Amino acid sequence: MKFKRKSSILIFTVLALIASSSCKEKKESNDSENKVEKKDNYVEVITNGMDFQTVDEIKSGWTTFKYINKSFEPHFFILEKMPDTLGLTTYKKDLFPPFISAFEHFGKGEMEAGMKEFEKIPQWFYKVELAGGVGLTSKKTTSKSTIFLEPGTYIMECYVRMPNGLGHVFMGMIKELKVSNESNGNEPPKADFKIGISSEQGITFIDSIKSGNYTFEAIFEDQKQYEHLMGHDVNLVKIENDSLVTDLNNWLNIVDFKAFRSPEPGGLLFLGGVEDLPAGETGYFEATLEKGNYVLISEIPNAVERKMIKPFTVY
Repeated sequence: MKFKRKSSILIFTVLALIASSSCKEKKESNDSENKVEKKDNYVEVITNGMDFQTVDEIKSGWTTFKYINKSFEPHFFILEKMPDTLGLTTYKKDLFPPFISAFEHFGKGEMEAGMKEFEKIPQWFYKVELAGGVGLTSKKTTSKSTIFLEPGTYIMECYVRMPNGLGHVFMGMIKELKVSNESNGNEPPKADFKIGISSEQGITFIDSIKSGNYTFEAIFEDQKQYEHLMGHDVNLVKIENDSLVTDLNNWLNIVDFKAFRSPEPGGLLFLGGVEDLPAGETGYFEATLEKGNYVLISEIPNAVERKMIKPFTVY
């Protein structure tokens, strides 16, 4: 079963969020910084400013992404499988103008005019399938995630918001990735620990583990659409103290237009995770854990109230 975007009376929320998801494309990097690798065991994705530098095509199957965030802001990327033969050109042509126009109206308090722009959104948008990706990754940090990709055309995007409320996708943090019919033959990685993610039970995990390098298996026991019309994911965060849980929860509450803006609250270090996957599917992510306090949390509204957070200690 695929997890698709769907039309809703809450369309205002999701479109405002996506329209608010754009990053200025900075061209301060040199050619050496833009070099990316396509190795047998992973696909490299580099962010230098507000960009994704990676290969254009990969084989289908279990795929590990090594995401190197060289920028000074937190980012992530979610992969969206496009319907039929559509790709990045159509995505930009059909979606960018109404989203950006709507955002401009909302910024002026012109809600009705902004809503009118949404009538221009094509129906194919609601057939896009969310297919996982790499969770939130702090500045100057590298993370690794593994997901299974079927053949097709995918859009890679980040919708963390700029300080002024604009998101990253419309300003350059977007990339088309083609996945061929040829299989890479990879097996899923062997996990050291399992994480359960469920809208009913929340995020389940053990209370403490020893420091070290680990691979985590993220099991999406179910999936649903929340107020922002996206599903749940899982992000690993090192947190300086428990008092920051409220700040983290509020920052991830994407239905608040003032939330999810860079920079993230102080005292938080995002170490990756797995973006939205359909019910019953599994993704993996790797992390090096030093001694300290951590949480696993989903980027959804009111994550704490919904038990979509699990604190644990590394000793």
